[in-house]
Amino acid sequence: MELYLLTFNCARTLVDPRVLAESFFDALPRGAPVPDLVAISLQEIAPIAYSFLGGSYLKPYFDRVTTTVHLAADLHSHGNEQLDHVATRSLGMTGLMIYAKPKVAQRIQWIQSAGAGVGFANMGNKGAIAMRVGISCPNSADTLNLTFAAAHLAPMESNISARNKDWENLVRNLVFVNDDDSAYSACEETPLLASSPTEAPAGHSGLFSEDDNFFCFFGDLNYRTHDAPPGPDDHKDYPQPSSSDSSSRHYLQLLKKDQLTREKEANRTLHGLQEIQIDFPPTYKYATPKDADSKTPQRAATDAEDEWKWSKHRYPSWCDRILFSNGSASDLEPHKYTALPVQATSDHRPVALSIRVGEKPLSNTRSTVRAPFPTNPGWKSRRDAARRWEYIVGVLSYLSLTGKGNAILVAIVGAALGSLWLASYLRT
Repeated sequence: MELYLLTFNCARTLVDPRVLAESFFDALPRGAPVPDLVAISLQEIAPIAYSFLGGSYLKPYFDRVTTTVHLAADLHSHGNEQLDHVATRSLGMTGLMIYAKPKVAQRIQWIQSAGAGVGFANMGNKGAIAMRVGISCPNSADTLNLTFAAAHLAPMESNISARNKDWENLVRNLVFVNDDDSAYSACEETPLLASSPTEAPAGHSGLFSEDDNFFCFFGDLNYRTHDAPPGPDDHKDYPQPSSSDSSSRHYLQLLKKDQLTREKEANRTLHGLQEIQIDFPPTYKYATPKDADSKTPQRAATDAEDEWKWSKHRYPSWCDRILFSNGSASDLEPHKYTALPVQATSDHRPVALSIRVGEKPLSNTRSTVRAPFPTNPGWKSRRDAARRWEYIVGVLSYLSLTGKGNAILVAIVGAALGSLWLASYLRT
């Protein structure tokens, strides 16, 4: 089965389907057809008020992504192939969307979901949302079990230990359940089309499962290339497309200081997961029109142009990553791992990976990857308490930070003052 994985920090802005669709499938091998299944990890989907309230407030943002996927499939196949939306899950400001070819969508037997926040008070301004999907195998009673976890970890150069702790908390608190009707999964889902769906595995399994054939952890993991912010003149030495491979200003020199590589090798984060060798430029932080104080929309420079427009107050880094484990899959073949062009709506570049997973899992083989931390028995109460805080913050943010919210707030204050005046008038 051909999988296509993409992660993008949307910077709380609606994506532009016409622009993103053109390069959406850049990680596919030359001449490859539309992939069988597409999984998209989204971070900072929308402003915090809409993200925390969820539901209809997030629909316009997810609809833009769906439009992008449909347009990209149409462009890539010249109108001959399509991708159907299968499911969307969100937790706070992080989302996970899955699409599949119609014939593959019809083979989906079950979907489980999990969510855990690692932001302030465990809220979902940072955290992860995950889905585990069971797909029937051809000529077999087995299912191909695929797990996708979309994540957003702690920011800033110096917060290395915080990011490692976020990973630990996600392993402890991401617990998969069947038929999840919590606020964390209150997004649209296409009814399963399998003619005779099999029963889903028992719920309450953790992020690492012995029955997984493929596990992907992808998103804005926020690991940087320096442990402290840049000085006032450091931006003068940031990499540019014209820098030669041997130059001290070539971007691969920065990769030698990559925090994620260092922390993984020290066994402090993302235990048991692997990543394809990076040969693309840093994915963050690009200067946006807002950074340049410009009101004219524009695209930041791409690899083919003469200059990368970096933001001066952050070191260029590979924040956006896709890591995976092949579990008990019979075979696995990565094709291409790359960054897409800069989108004018974000200071991050999207990153994509195309990979083939064998559809004949070894039935007597279990995944050799073991959970580095035990599951938290209080995961559900932790999640529910965080959701209550999210709702409070979402309402307050909506009233104070949005035009409609301001109007409601003015109306409430006006009504309260009017009531006080009327009560005072009636007493006189």
